[in-house]
Amino acid sequence: MRIGDLAKQLGVTPKTLRHYERIGLLGRPGREDNNYRVYDVAAAERLREVVGLRALGLSLDQVRAVLADDGRSRREKLADWLDRETQELSISIAVLQGRHEDLEARFEALVRPPRNGGAPPPDCVCAALMKSCTCDDAASNTGTTRAVDPARGANSRVGV
Repeated sequence: MRIGDLAKQLGVTPKTLRHYERIGLLGRPGREDNNYRVYDVAAAERLREVVGLRALGLSLDQVRAVLADDGRSRREKLADWLDRETQELSISIAVLQGRHEDLEARFEALVRPPRNGGAPPPDCVCAALMKSCTCDDAASNTGTTRAVDPARGANSRVGV
């Protein structure tokens, strides 16, 4: 099978297949009289594996390691990679979920109307920063500050 036909079947470019050949993921293919690359069934199958492994997210080095003849089966090596990858993704998802919840809480603190009925100054972002508010001149003059208390409201007053 010619390089263009195989590349089209695999959803990649001929340049990609030539790159895989150049970096050693694939042996040198046969050539036709006109010097076109021709891939036999075994080479086409190996390329399908390479492209499939790349589609899973493996780097070229990881693909090389999975396909290496090192005494371990490809299945075992891929299972190990998939296990590690899913564990790492679980951690990343948990971190992102925590970040999402934190940002949601900060948004709610910022847009929630204050319990005292007043309004924070227009440029006050203290509630989103989860810190005591010192933006209100009246609060500074009366000896109180605006405190962020998620249970009572973003701008509840507390004595200083």
